[in-house]
Amino acid sequence: MECYNCGCRLSEMDFCTNCGVDVGRYKKIIFMANRFYNEGLDRANVRDLSGAIHCLRQCLKFNKSHIDARNLLGLIYYEMGESVAALSEWVISKNIRSDKNVAGEYINMIQSNQGRLETINTTIKKYNVALNLCNQGSYDLAVIQLKKVLNLNPKYVKAHQLLALLFMQRNDWDKAKKELERCLKIDSGDINTLRYLKETEQMLAPSDEKGSSKKKAKKDEITAVYKTSGNEVIIQPLNPKEPLGLNAFIQIALGILIGLCVTYFVILPGKVQSTRDELNAEIATYGEELDKKNSDILELQSRISQLEQSNLNLQEDVDVYAGTNGAMDANNNLLAAAYAYMDETQDELMVEQYLALISEDYLNQSASPEFMELYGYLTMQIGNSVSETYYESGLEAYNQMDYETAIEHLQKAYQYDPTNDEALYYLGVSYYDSGDINNAKEAFNELINVFPESALINKARQKIEEIGD
Repeated sequence: MECYNCGCRLSEMDFCTNCGVDVGRYKKIIFMANRFYNEGLDRANVRDLSGAIHCLRQCLKFNKSHIDARNLLGLIYYEMGESVAALSEWVISKNIRSDKNVAGEYINMIQSNQGRLETINTTIKKYNVALNLCNQGSYDLAVIQLKKVLNLNPKYVKAHQLLALLFMQRNDWDKAKKELERCLKIDSGDINTLRYLKETEQMLAPSDEKGSSKKKAKKDEITAVYKTSGNEVIIQPLNPKEPLGLNAFIQIALGILIGLCVTYFVILPGKVQSTRDELNAEIATYGEELDKKNSDILELQSRISQLEQSNLNLQEDVDVYAGTNGAMDANNNLLAAAYAYMDETQDELMVEQYLALISEDYLNQSASPEFMELYGYLTMQIGNSVSETYYESGLEAYNQMDYETAIEHLQKAYQYDPTNDEALYYLGVSYYDSGDINNAKEAFNELINVFPESALINKARQKIEEIGD
């Protein structure tokens, strides 16, 4: 273990023998990260992939630069069919340590095979189509799409789970159980899979019908009397059934016909008249209620007009008090940002949200020197932390191909930390992948001009050459 301050190898003491900095708490953090990594590795060895993901995530919370944990997390995601999430972890790992990192081999293994990349893209698109079909209620088409997804990527756990849910919705419990068992072969610790499987097994459990079948058999038995006549035994039923004759059928038919005639000519007219009277009474009641509602509507419309006029008058007064240049709103937002900064329970993003509400026109034209001094102080204090937060969220949005969100967050990351060359590079890549070539070229040129010693210059120049082509 090396000292975080000077890089010297640490001893058993709670301080660095080279620079003297206190490293007791730092050691505990690193030990906890390694402990979670070892537990995640053990869970991965027994195919408890969900538990391993949880442990590795905890490890990265303590030490986000843990290369082995990120590489293992990417492998687990890839095993579960989450290729995009796996690539995200490997890319982050490669950016943290570019030399002697096995993540580079994993990335090259996928990117060098164009067919594999096409399969990943097709799998994601078809899975999203299946989700949309489920939301629209087209479950049969969703089943077809999910089967295509699993033909391309048989280890996609989420696709297996969604297909099992569709089978459960159709009461096809046997097929649902087979899909869930395939999920368990991939990830034995997934909570959703275990919950679905428990419900499926309950529905497939045979019901106890032995007692009812025995009672029914006893009820259907023909009771008989045994008699003896000399050396012979005669079996005689107690209640032998005699076949019905033609006269009995004729009498039953006549009875049914007479009943129908009585119902049609005697009972039915009275019922029809009674129903008509009830309907007429209800119509009269509804008419009275409708008249009352109409009068209430007219009264409410009058009151709405009065309130709208009163609202306009109040708005004019508010505009007078607030000022035409929005000074009151700007001051309130600046004070709210200052209070949020002093409040230890609030994070820097809350301060940034209040500062973002202040318009640039007011800052450039109407703000006082004291206002700008406090605004600049707050912006400088939260700059690094907010930039890092927006950089991570922007990179995650880019990996999920949500380029609009990625561009917005990476712009803020570079705005709050103008030294963040990685944020500027991925901003240009996001513009490039979204089709905004002009902004992409502008971002890459700015990277080359502002950061001439950056490790990303070659990649930026390569992107500019691709744009030119």
